[in-house]
Amino acid sequence: MSETLIVAIVFCFVGFLLPALALFFWLRTRAFLGTAEKAQGTVIRMVYTRDSDGGGGYSPVYSFRTISGQTIEIHDNMSSNPPQFKEGQIIDVLYDPQNPNKARINKWFNLYFVPLLLGFLGLIFGGVGIAILASSLFKYFSN
Repeated sequence: MSETLIVAIVFCFVGFLLPALALFFWLRTRAFLGTAEKAQGTVIRMVYTRDSDGGGGYSPVYSFRTISGQTIEIHDNMSSNPPQFKEGQIIDVLYDPQNPNKARINKWFNLYFVPLLLGFLGLIFGGVGIAILASSLFKYFSN
């Protein structure tokens, strides 16, 4: 088996795996939205986190009150630079009524970024894999 064929198979496999993961995360988000309760929250502070390559981003820490009156504070995983929110900003929050610590900011980007990114990367990897396979097959049959 040639190295080109191995690379093509790996790219095709990753091109299949990433959209499968995107579908999983999209379905998980849809299931969460089906049971989530809505609340208004307040951004308490923005936390800067430096990543390994010297860059970094700001992620919000926000609080909200559940229907039962419990106050919950969440440090969101999504970060951005420049910051997506400001201290004191009122935000819409969705939370799991069975576990209010499972909360997400109710913005399209915050809910669907991961599935969108994985799906897009899967299309790129799959496309490259198919192009390499097609090129190899064309060379093979034209000889």
